[in-house]
Amino acid sequence: MITQAVHISGDKDKRVNLMFFADGYTMQELGKFESDVNKLKDDIISPHGAMGHVADLLNIWATFVPSEHSGIGTHDQPLPGAALGLYRPGPELRAVYVKHPEIARAACKWFREGGAGDGDCDQAILLGNDPLYGGLGGEFTIITASELNGPLVLRHELGHSLIPVGEEYDGGYAYSGVNSDKITYLNDLKWKNYLANPGETRIEDSRMAVQAYPWHDLDIGDYNSTFMSFNDFASHTKSYPTALLRTSLSSIPHPSHVNLTLNGRPLDLKNYFPTEWQNSLDRRWLDISLLDGLELGENVIRVSLTEEGRKEKAGQGGKMITSLEVIEYGGQGRFNHTLGHIGAYRTFSMNGKVTLRPTNEECLMRNVTYPRFCPVCADALRHNLLKKISRKRVTMR
Repeated sequence: MITQAVHISGDKDKRVNLMFFADGYTMQELGKFESDVNKLKDDIISPHGAMGHVADLLNIWATFVPSEHSGIGTHDQPLPGAALGLYRPGPELRAVYVKHPEIARAACKWFREGGAGDGDCDQAILLGNDPLYGGLGGEFTIITASELNGPLVLRHELGHSLIPVGEEYDGGYAYSGVNSDKITYLNDLKWKNYLANPGETRIEDSRMAVQAYPWHDLDIGDYNSTFMSFNDFASHTKSYPTALLRTSLSSIPHPSHVNLTLNGRPLDLKNYFPTEWQNSLDRRWLDISLLDGLELGENVIRVSLTEEGRKEKAGQGGKMITSLEVIEYGGQGRFNHTLGHIGAYRTFSMNGKVTLRPTNEECLMRNVTYPRFCPVCADALRHNLLKKISRKRVTMR
C-alpha cells in the first residue's frame, strides 16, 4: 500500500480529507493512478474549479493498492483479484458498484483513526481504472478514470457527499437539501436570501414534454418517441414558443454516425460534438436549442444510425441513445433565461412530481457538463465543510 499527499492546505485534523483509493490498477500502473488522481484534483480545486473556493478547507490524499488485473468488471462481476471489486451491473455506461464495501469502509476508518503516519479519510473516493463513463454516490464517491466524464462525475457526486444536496436534473427521485424546495413553500424558499427579485417571486413557466431513459441499442433498430406539445392546439397558438432537446448517447464517436430528426426534419449535430469529444466512444450529452419550439399537438423524435454509423464497430455497451427529454419554455416573459438569475425553476421527477430549484441550468447538480455549483450550493459547500471541521475538533477534545 502506498499513500501520498496530493493537496495539503493545513493540518489534517483541521481539514476535510478526501482520499482516493485505487481499484483495477496493476502494480505496473502506479504511475497512471498518480496521473489520473492529479488530473481529477486539478479539475476540482483549481481557481476556476467547482471547489476552488473551498480548496483551503480540503486535503486530498491517494492510496494505491494494486489489483491483479487492469480495469473494472461488468455484468455484476468484478475482475478477479480487484482491490475493491468495482463493477458495472451490465455492459452499459451507467452506474459502477463496489463488491467489497467493507474493505473500503475499513480502510477509510483506519486512516481516520490514525492508523497511518500520513493520510486521513473523511470521504472515500473509489477510482476505477476504466476509460469510460460511470460512477455512483452514497457512502462512497465512485468514479472512473474517464478523461471526459471522470471530472464531471466526481464534481457531481462529491456535491451529494459534502454539501449534501439532492438532484436538480429531471427524471430523478432524490430531491432534498438546500437546492430543492416544494412549490407550496414559494414564499419562503430555502434560498430566499439569494433571490434576484425577492418581492416578486414566481415559478418560471416550463413544461416537460417528454422524459425517458431508453438505453436503446441503435444497432438493433431505430428509436422513436411520440409525444404531445403543451402548446394550445385548439387555439393554434404557441404559448411555449421555444424548447430544449436534451439527450445523451454512448459509443457514437462522430455526428455523421447518427441521424436525429424532429417531425421528419434532421437536426444538425456538428456543433454538439466538440473537438475534445471527437472520436470518443464515451457517453456524451447534447443540449439542442429548439428556437422555433415544438409543433402544435403531436411531435415525433427519431434517432437512427447512418450507414457510416452502422459500419463502425460498437464500443462497450453498444451504440445507444441513453436519455431523452424535451422541455418547453413559456413565452411573453413567463420564463427567465437570464444567466445568473436565481429564482424558482421547476424540476420534474421520474414519477411526475414537481419541486423547485434555484437556477435554470447553471449548476453542476442539474447539468453535469456545467463546471461549477450555483451560489446556493457553493455557499452551502463551504458552510458544511466548516461544520465538519468543527465537529472533528469537538470529537478530538
